[in-house]
Amino acid sequence: MINQIGRVTKFVSLKKLPGLWIPAVFFLFTGGLLAIMIFATLGYQILYLNRGYPGVSVAGVGIDGMTHPEIVDAVTAQTAVYLNRPITIRARNKTWTFTGRQLGLRVDVTTTANNAYQIGRGENVFFDMLTHLSLIFSPCNVEPIIFYDSGPTDQILQQLTEAVNYPPTDAQLIIRSATDVEVIPAQRGRRLHVGATKPLIEAAIFSRDEQPVVAAFTQEVIPAMSTEDVAPVYRQVQDLLSAPLVFAFTTNTDAAEWQLEPDTVAGMINIIEEADANGHPRLTIELEREKLAPHFEEYARVINLEPSDARFAFDDENNELTVVQFSRDGRTLDVEAVYQQVAVALTNGSHFIELPVLLVSPALSSDNIDALGIKELVSESTSYFKGSSEGRMRNIALAASKFDGVIVPPGEVFSFNQRLGPVTAEEGYDESLIIFGDRTTVGIGGGVCQVSTTAFRTAFFGGFELVERWAHGYRVGWYETNSVVGLDATIYTPDVDFKFRNDSAHYLLIHTKTDLEAGTLTFKFYGTPTDREVTVSQPVETNVVKHPPPIYEETSSLAEGIIKQVDWAKDGMDVTVTRVVKDGDTVIHQDEIFSRYQPWRAVYQVGTGS
Repeated sequence: MINQIGRVTKFVSLKKLPGLWIPAVFFLFTGGLLAIMIFATLGYQILYLNRGYPGVSVAGVGIDGMTHPEIVDAVTAQTAVYLNRPITIRARNKTWTFTGRQLGLRVDVTTTANNAYQIGRGENVFFDMLTHLSLIFSPCNVEPIIFYDSGPTDQILQQLTEAVNYPPTDAQLIIRSATDVEVIPAQRGRRLHVGATKPLIEAAIFSRDEQPVVAAFTQEVIPAMSTEDVAPVYRQVQDLLSAPLVFAFTTNTDAAEWQLEPDTVAGMINIIEEADANGHPRLTIELEREKLAPHFEEYARVINLEPSDARFAFDDENNELTVVQFSRDGRTLDVEAVYQQVAVALTNGSHFIELPVLLVSPALSSDNIDALGIKELVSESTSYFKGSSEGRMRNIALAASKFDGVIVPPGEVFSFNQRLGPVTAEEGYDESLIIFGDRTTVGIGGGVCQVSTTAFRTAFFGGFELVERWAHGYRVGWYETNSVVGLDATIYTPDVDFKFRNDSAHYLLIHTKTDLEAGTLTFKFYGTPTDREVTVSQPVETNVVKHPPPIYEETSSLAEGIIKQVDWAKDGMDVTVTRVVKDGDTVIHQDEIFSRYQPWRAVYQVGTGS
């Protein structure tokens, strides 16, 4: 060894250092031993190149000397026994057997084989050598890598649920007839408790038992409606059907009674399930409205009575209102109250029901006629129809009679068509001349407009509010007799109407009088004087159109040479009449009554005699 210190060099001999040879020998021995071990390890690894090392096992099966594919086959074979191990599930008296594989077990064979194969094969040769030595004294068993998917278990539990579960049956009340009423007892149900059973199955899957058995957790399901719950209603139904239901109606003058026999009642019973205050279900009964209704309609036909209005007349001599016909209260069966009383009777066990009746007051009562305020004549108008045909006069008299004694309450709108009713032959109207299109022709009800015109004028001159008025298409001579042009009112049901409002504070009584001999029709309104001032202008005629020349038409209805005039010539024009109604200094109505009349030619019929 050369040791260099500064510039002086010394050569030292081993002979002069006798203590240094022992460490040198030790290092040489150790190095040789290490070399031997390294070569031995390399030889060991070459011997088990691509094979499992001794001391390594998988799931208890040694893989000493096995190639990687052989290790995979060994793991596959060993875990197949585990995966196919039978697991029995028992629920009551039924059993089902499944394998771990069916319940969701799976082994990662490749990863497990790789883990076993890699033992002793690290990146550090020294540590690999230590591992090989340790395996001789302490073998290593690699457990398979197992995965569990709970999905298949859930599906199987669902299948078991369908097989195990059965619902409870509520107690029932069956009514077949009045003498055949039965209670069907309640039955308990059963259900599989999935939440409690699943952990038991999973524990069995991972247990070491060769053939594990799982006792599934089941529960009894109590019915919502027990037999005891139905018993009170059963007794109630038996009591209800023990005798007829009696419905009675009694007044001072009338009495009637009806019975519903038990078999009829049995067919009406409706059983209702509802919850009590604590949420517990209970049964109640009712009688179905739809089945009771026809019986109540029958009772109502006997009980119901229309009220009768009073009829009045005004005595002009004594200037007082008199009663022509006294009013009478009506009555009607209170059907809704009957249903309520039936419900009470069912609860109380009663078989007798007094039918409730409502009194219906007449629109016009004769009890206090002074309250009507009909004290004197407030408006009057007369029209003339002398020379009319017999049919027209009969029509006027019939139509006018519809309005005699009519009462118009304060604020109400009087409708001529509504009071008149249908104008038909069945109602007694005759054929007479009517305006149709641009001609006068024969039709049912000719002359009714004489009545509407007279009613219009009475309201017009009385100062009442005019709601609807229509002029005729051409001027009619009768309506201008002792009057002026432009104060007529035509009607034609249902679209053309005459209406006025009783805008006074009291009732109006209408009287009509038809004098066929004199050819007059008079309307009178009786009530309380309004002190209204009515001012009517003279008619203003504009746009006058001269009537066309006459025409002559041959007809076989007349003898030869006979000429008869059927239409009279009238000039066409626009007519405006102004009405102003004042109450003191206040104008309450200002109307312009406008009429547009078409020109009308004279028409003559010439007889042919055939």
